[in-house]
Amino acid sequence: MASWLGLGTEQWPPLQANSEQAHSDAQQPTQLVQVISNTWARDSHDLFDFEAHHLHTQAFTVNEPVTFVRNGTDVAVCSEAPPEQSEMLLRLVQKDASYYVDKAGPRSPRSSKKLWQVVRDLESSCHPLAEGDILKLGRFKFRVRQMVTSACNGVQPQLGIDETQGMLCRTDDPEHEAAQSSGTCRICLLDGAGQEDGGIDPLIRPCQCRGSIEYVHLGCLRNWIKMQLSLSDTPCGSYFYRPPGCELCRSVYPAYIYKGKWGNERETLVEVPRTTPPFITLENMVRDSQQHTSKGLHVISLADNKLLKFGRGHESDIRIADVSISRFHASVRFQNGRFLLEDHNSKFGTLVCMRKPRALEPGSSLSIQVGRSVLSLSLQTAADTSTQHPSTQHETSL
Repeated sequence: MASWLGLGTEQWPPLQANSEQAHSDAQQPTQLVQVISNTWARDSHDLFDFEAHHLHTQAFTVNEPVTFVRNGTDVAVCSEAPPEQSEMLLRLVQKDASYYVDKAGPRSPRSSKKLWQVVRDLESSCHPLAEGDILKLGRFKFRVRQMVTSACNGVQPQLGIDETQGMLCRTDDPEHEAAQSSGTCRICLLDGAGQEDGGIDPLIRPCQCRGSIEYVHLGCLRNWIKMQLSLSDTPCGSYFYRPPGCELCRSVYPAYIYKGKWGNERETLVEVPRTTPPFITLENMVRDSQQHTSKGLHVISLADNKLLKFGRGHESDIRIADVSISRFHASVRFQNGRFLLEDHNSKFGTLVCMRKPRALEPGSSLSIQVGRSVLSLSLQTAADTSTQHPSTQHETSL
C-alpha cells in the first residue's frame, strides 16, 4: 500500500484517484457505498446529540469518488467542485479498488473540521487506544501521551507537556557557576548551596525572575510546589499533574532538572507518586476563560483490573463538571495487553480523531462525526449495477 497510509494527523496527503482505474470501475462497478447522514438542528460547539429524536436524515448510494458537503442541515453529494456557500465535510476516494474516507480538503478554509470516529458505532463497541490518539468527550479533548503495560523496565510517567514553555534548568550551569555558589535563595534567604537529607541542595534558576530573586534551592522549591499541588496519595499512584509556574514572573517551571557534568542526567522537579503499571497518561487539552489554559496530565493506574471512568458523576476517576458530559460518559479498561476505550451511551458521544485516511471494509460500517453531522458509511456488493446511477439520494426528515 502507498506510504501515505502511515502518516499522522498533521500530514494528511491529498488522495488522488487513478483516472484509468476510475473509468474502468465506472464501466463495471462491483461495489456500492451506502451513506446515511444525520444532522442535528442545533449548531453548538460542533456537538451532535445522540439522544435527539428530531434529526435531519438523508440516505445516499454512491459508486464513484465524491465529496460530501453541508448547507444548513442539508447534506449533498458533489462529484465536481463543491458550491462556494457550502461547508465541505469529507471525501470518499477510490484507490486500488478500495474506498477510503479522507478529509474534504487539507487547504480549504471550508473544511477545517476534524473527522471524528464514533466509538459507540464500532463493531466491538470499543476502540483500542494508541499513543497520540486524541479523544473527544462532549466539548472536552484528551490526548493519549503515554501507555505502559508492564513494570519490566521500570518506566514512569513522562511529565513534560511542552518543554518549550519552561527553561532548561541545570543544577550546575557552567555559565552561572559562580553565581550559583554564592547566590541567595529567595525562599529561605540563605546564601549558597544548602543541605538536605545529608546531601547538597543546589541553587537553581527555574524561571525568568532576575536580580535578588533569581535563585532558589531545589529542595525549597520542591517543598513549596508540593504544598501548592496537593497531589493525591492513592495506592497505585494515580494523580493529576498540572505544570507549576512562578507566581512572580508567570513563567512555567520546567518538568525536569538536569544534572551531571554534561547535563545528561535528569529527575522530575516535582516529587510525584510512583505509579503501578499498567497505566495511561492523558493530556487535558481543555482551555477556559479563567485560567487561559488548564492543560495537565491525568496519570491513571489500571492495576488490579481497575476501570478508568470519565463522567460528570462524583464516582468518576476523571470528573468533568460540564453539561456536555454524561454522568458515566466513557471508560478505559486494560484487557489482553490493550487499553480499550468504550462509550456508555453518552448524550454527546465519545469520539476518536482520525489521523489517516480510513478504508471501508465489506460487511462493516464506519460512523464519522463532522461538526453536527454524523455520516455512517458501509461498503456493499452490488447484485445488479447496470441500472445504478453515479449517485442516488433519498431524503427523510424525522
